[in-house]
Amino acid sequence: MSLINRKKRDRRTGSGYEGYPTGSGTTGSRRSRRRNSVAGPIIIVCALVAVLVAADFWMNYGKVHRGVEVGNVSLGGMEPAEAREVVRERALGPLQEIELSGPDRFTRSAEELGVNFHIDATVDKAYAVGRDGNVLERLGERLRAAFPGITIDPNIDYRSDRVKAEVGEIASQVNAPARDATVKVVGSEVEVAESREGYRLNAEDTMASLDEAIDGMTGTARLRGDVLAPRITTAEAEAAAEKAQGAVAQQLVFEHQDKNWTVSPADVGASLDVAPNDGKLSVSLDRDRMSDRLAAVYSDLTVKPKNASYDFDDSGNVVVLAARDGRSVQWEKLLDSVENNIFEGKREYQVNTTVQKPRYTTAGLEAKKPTELLGSYKTNYTATTDQGAERAENLEIASDAVNGTFVAPGETFSMVQHVQDLDYNDAHVIIDSEEAVAEGGGLCQVTSTLYNAVLYAGLPVVERQPHDSQLPYIRPGMDATVWYGDKTTTVDDTDMKFKNNTDGYVLLREYVSDDGYMYAQVYGVPNNIEVEMSSKEVWMTEDASEWVTYYTRYKDGEVEYKDSWNSEYSALYDDKGKKIPTPKVEIAEVDGSYYGFDFSSQ
Repeated sequence: MSLINRKKRDRRTGSGYEGYPTGSGTTGSRRSRRRNSVAGPIIIVCALVAVLVAADFWMNYGKVHRGVEVGNVSLGGMEPAEAREVVRERALGPLQEIELSGPDRFTRSAEELGVNFHIDATVDKAYAVGRDGNVLERLGERLRAAFPGITIDPNIDYRSDRVKAEVGEIASQVNAPARDATVKVVGSEVEVAESREGYRLNAEDTMASLDEAIDGMTGTARLRGDVLAPRITTAEAEAAAEKAQGAVAQQLVFEHQDKNWTVSPADVGASLDVAPNDGKLSVSLDRDRMSDRLAAVYSDLTVKPKNASYDFDDSGNVVVLAARDGRSVQWEKLLDSVENNIFEGKREYQVNTTVQKPRYTTAGLEAKKPTELLGSYKTNYTATTDQGAERAENLEIASDAVNGTFVAPGETFSMVQHVQDLDYNDAHVIIDSEEAVAEGGGLCQVTSTLYNAVLYAGLPVVERQPHDSQLPYIRPGMDATVWYGDKTTTVDDTDMKFKNNTDGYVLLREYVSDDGYMYAQVYGVPNNIEVEMSSKEVWMTEDASEWVTYYTRYKDGEVEYKDSWNSEYSALYDDKGKKIPTPKVEIAEVDGSYYGFDFSSQ
C-alpha cells in the first residue's frame, strides 16, 4: 500500500521536482473532484433514461405509441385490435360518401371511385412506429410521436380511371360559359337580358383535392376551377338600354318647305343597332335601315334631271326637246344629322336638297344643233335566205336602239354599247363562214348600214371588222360586223366605232321601212363635206375572194382625205354544211341597192 501511495504522490508532486513551488498538493485534488462532478450527472441521466425507456416500454407494450395518428384519427395507446375497430368505424365513415363542394355540391361513394382501404396494413404501420430500427431510431420515433406527433398515411388505393370519369361527369354539369348581358329593341320597347357568371372546372386540381380527401380520410373535397366573368355586365347593358330608350322615346319629324314626314318610335327602334364593341355594348344608328324608313322622303323629293335631246317634227326638221333641272336630297348630310343628334334628344330635322343640272342643256343643244343630213345609206333586208319574222324583228330592235342617238363633239360612238343586252330572237347568223341560228341574227346588217352612212357623212371610223364571207345584202368591202359575245367582258367584242370630229352634235337615225330596205341617216352641222366611195373585186375563186374599197373625202370641193382598204372573204356554207361558191353570191350595188335573186320567192 505504501508503494502504491508513493506512486500516486509522485504523480501529484512531479511538477515540483523541477524547482517550482508546489504548495501543499491542492491541484490534483481539484482535478479529481471535476471528474467526479461530470460523471455523476451522466450516470443520473442514463438512469433516468433507462427508467423512462423501461416505463415507456411497459406503458406501450402491445399498444400503438401515443401521438400516432392515421389521417385525423388518433390511435395512440390502443392495442392493434382496438385500433382496427376505430379505423374501421371512424376513419372509413367519411370515405363511404365523399362530398365535393364548389359552385354545386356532389357526392360520390367509395365504390364509385374504386376506393380500397387496407385497414390491417394501415394499423400495422401505425403500430410499427418506435419499434423498427436500432435503439436510437426507435427512441427518435417515440420522441417525435410524443411531440409534436406522427401522422401515418393510410394504406389506401383507388382507381384513377374511375375518379377521372367521375370528375369529367361533374365537369359536364358545372361547366358553363359566361353569358353577356344583352339589349334588345323590340318596336319602341327596350329589353335587357342580365349577365351571368360562368364556370370552368379544373379537372387536375379537383382530382388532387380528391386525393387529399381520401388520403386524409376527411371525405370532403373541393371543386377547383375558375369563375368566368361576362364581358358585358348587366350594369353596362342597362346603360346602353337607357341610351336606346332615349332614341325611341318620340317620333322623328322631317321637314322640307311645306312638306313633312314622320318616322314612328317603332321604326326608330328598328333602325338602331346594339352590338358589342371593345368589350362594351354600343348603341348606334344603322344608316341603311334608317334610309329604308326615309324612303318616302327620298321618293317625294328626288327628281332626275332630264337631258335636252333632238327629235324631228312633222316636216322632218330637227328640233330640240327642252331639258329640265333635277333635284336630289343631300342624303348623307341628312343621315349624319340624324346619327349625331338622335341620342341627344333631337326630334325635328330639316331636309336639304340640291339642284341637279342635266348633262345636255337646251341652250347647249340649240347652239350645236345637227340641222343638215351629212350622210345616208340603205340595205335590202330581203336579200338573205332568212326571211323569217324573227330576223326582221331583230332589225327593228337594234335600229330602234340606235335611232335618236346623238353624239357630242369629240365623243366616240360604240355599236356594241347600243345593241348589246337587248331581248333578241334567234335567227340566222354567220359564224366562221357558216350559217347558224343564234340570238341576235340581223345585227350585222344594222351595223353595216350605219357604217356606210357614217363614211358618207365624212366621219372617221376608228374600228371595223368585215364578215368572214360575202353576203348579198351588202357590197363586199363595204360591210361591217358586230358581236358582243360574253357580256361580262369586252375582250371578245367585235365592234364598229366612229368619232364625232365636228364642232356640233351628230344625230343618228336608223329604221326599217316597208319597201324592203332599212335606212341609216347621219345629221350634223353643215360641214361642206362630200364623199365618193366604190368597191371592186381584186380576185375571186370558188372558195374565196378579195375586194378593194376606195374612199375619197372632199372639203369645199377639194380632196381632203383619200384612202383604200382590202377585205378578204371565204366561201359561205349554208346551215346544212353545203358550200355556196363565192361567184354565186349576189352582189349589191355601191349605193346599197339590190337587184339580184329574190330570196322571198323561195
